[in-house]
Amino acid sequence: MLDKSRVLFVCTGNIYRSRFAEALFNFHARALRLDWFASSRGLRTNPDHPALSDHAREALLARNITLHHTANEPAALNEIDLENATITIALKETEHLPMMLEKFPQWAGRIQYWQIHDIEDEPAAAALPKLEEQILHLLQTLAEEQTLSFCATPASEF
Repeated sequence: MLDKSRVLFVCTGNIYRSRFAEALFNFHARALRLDWFASSRGLRTNPDHPALSDHAREALLARNITLHHTANEPAALNEIDLENATITIALKETEHLPMMLEKFPQWAGRIQYWQIHDIEDEPAAAALPKLEEQILHLLQTLAEEQTLSFCATPASEF
């Protein structure tokens, strides 16, 4: 089996948006048989916060996505995570670009930024479906690329 490529979802605390994104991506990538997996990290993790927000947990369970598709605990972003990621996506540019410039300035311009609001700016019932739409679009793009790559591989390599 080929080594899997990695999507890294970055948010602030790594308890809500990024963990939802990680689980949703991993669930669908597996179903689509993609050679990709996701992980998630936070720029400002807080040990006093719960391991996973109730909003993320409820949204995943409502989609019949078990929690084993995301890590058990929040994790802080580090340089190795950025180096090992094939694609890195910070979930809200206006929130995360300043943090990236502060903590990882050499990486700030090398990652993608989406516009998914945190819970204090938009209810989970609105924000998480937007995030889901972005992830499903990303998965579709990766599936198409994988299919094209597979079709372009000479028969002698099989």
